[in-house]
Amino acid sequence: MENDQKNVDQKIINANVLDVFNLEFTHTTVWLNAGKVYALGEQPSLIANTTTDAHGQYLVPGIIDAHMHVESSLLSPTEFGKLALSRGITTIFADPHEVANVQGTDGLKYMLADGAQSPITIQWMLPSSVPAVSFEHSGATLKAADLKPFYAEPSVGGLAEVMDFPAVKNADPDMLQKISDALAAGKQVDGHTAGLSAADLDVYRQYGIATDHESTTVAEARARVDAGFFVYLREGTVERDLANILGAVNDHNYTRFAFATDDKTANDVIREGGVDFNVKKAISLGLDPAMAYTMASLNAAQSHFINDLGAITPGYTADLLLVDDLNAVHVTKVMKAGEWAEPSTAQTLPWNYESMNYTIGDLHLPLKTGKAHVIGIRPGHIDTEHLQIDVPMTNGEFAPSANADLAKMVVVERHHNLGTTGVGILQGLGLREGAIATSISHDSHNLIAAGMSDELITKAIEKIAATNGGLVVVDGAGNATELPLPIAGLMANEDYHQVVEQYNNVLAAFRTISAVEYDPFLTLSFLALPVIPSLKLTDQGLFDYDKFDFIDINA
Repeated sequence: MENDQKNVDQKIINANVLDVFNLEFTHTTVWLNAGKVYALGEQPSLIANTTTDAHGQYLVPGIIDAHMHVESSLLSPTEFGKLALSRGITTIFADPHEVANVQGTDGLKYMLADGAQSPITIQWMLPSSVPAVSFEHSGATLKAADLKPFYAEPSVGGLAEVMDFPAVKNADPDMLQKISDALAAGKQVDGHTAGLSAADLDVYRQYGIATDHESTTVAEARARVDAGFFVYLREGTVERDLANILGAVNDHNYTRFAFATDDKTANDVIREGGVDFNVKKAISLGLDPAMAYTMASLNAAQSHFINDLGAITPGYTADLLLVDDLNAVHVTKVMKAGEWAEPSTAQTLPWNYESMNYTIGDLHLPLKTGKAHVIGIRPGHIDTEHLQIDVPMTNGEFAPSANADLAKMVVVERHHNLGTTGVGILQGLGLREGAIATSISHDSHNLIAAGMSDELITKAIEKIAATNGGLVVVDGAGNATELPLPIAGLMANEDYHQVVEQYNNVLAAFRTISAVEYDPFLTLSFLALPVIPSLKLTDQGLFDYDKFDFIDINA
């Protein structure tokens, strides 16, 4: 009867709809109301205010990135959301530990505020380890008491990757409090289990840590599933592990797997895709498409205790994608919370903090003999070689050499104007002349530079400091090409198209002074991270991971 009929917002007809619970597609109608899926199939009692004809396309849940760092894109949360939505990515779980290392709780508040106007859903995972270690000077320290108030925010999804395993194993009170606060708030706690044994994995699980994105082999992935973890198959700009671990997924355990990018530049998101590329690659390697899209939606949501996202069934949020080619993940239309997405006009919020408080220390590098400990770049990896080799000298000091592919490398503290400056030797950057510098250096994000003369290194550092951070290439004549990153020295405040264009310009400038093909700024950004093997440089000096201590540069 007419009186029994109900009006709903809209319906989608002629769609091949993914049933994520049974891994199958059904040709049916989807009814939507108030941002949720309302009903499926023929519904004589429902009247839709608007109708979308899918013309036989596939309808799948919005894609979810289960673990990532917005700052790695070099974009603000607002701008990253615009780019992500264009790829069919409707939700991300983001760890803002980069900005937290620079600006502490003020940085977290900024990310939450800017993220609130993003066209995608951002669930923030609070940084668990700020600073990561005591071997470099960070901009802030975050204790459990600093993080706890943030759990009242709806956009906070839990505690981000717990990297400090010794703190957990040794029952450090503050670390255990961070974990306890997240679980008490009904939130997830993400793990970081690189290199851990089966016994160590059990320690993490005993404290409630339940996800991991650091598997690099099938054996590691299966060990983590066996221990009760959700495992995220990672494919980012540098860390590309998906092909090596996809074999761990089978019909019995696929519900424990999802996808993550971890760190990916906007450049690469435009070129190949974000976490949507993970789905495409997994399918190309033989994963069933229905399973791949389920892992990228329902599994990612459920791994973070969200039970109304990632499925096309009544009561679930209507984040939906129309896809005309399942294997290519070719998205033709995106729905966010029941509305077909339109271009967002939101502007990045202003950053009101000074992020460059620095003094360049002594850059001279005297050597006792011609043999030194040298950092060797491993292209495509964030770890390094620990070289002990003969290096050229002039007047008792290290002399950079293009022929030997040896450059001087420096790290300058930029948070508290301490003047601490680490100086070392780098092989593998391929510099013929000039210098490069960036304000991105994991995890404390001090200024890091490499070059063929102290003068050009200093110029590069001063150039990026003048714009509150950025990336810069200085050629042998002193000409600079730069990408300003005024938000904490980590992110740009411009439209993502402009940022990518400027990034490409900086890379092109680098190609004029070096023949290497890898991204020099991403590579440089990890050379100050002492928790990754093998030899690194912080603002406090040369750090030997194997000894887990500082060493003298003289070999």
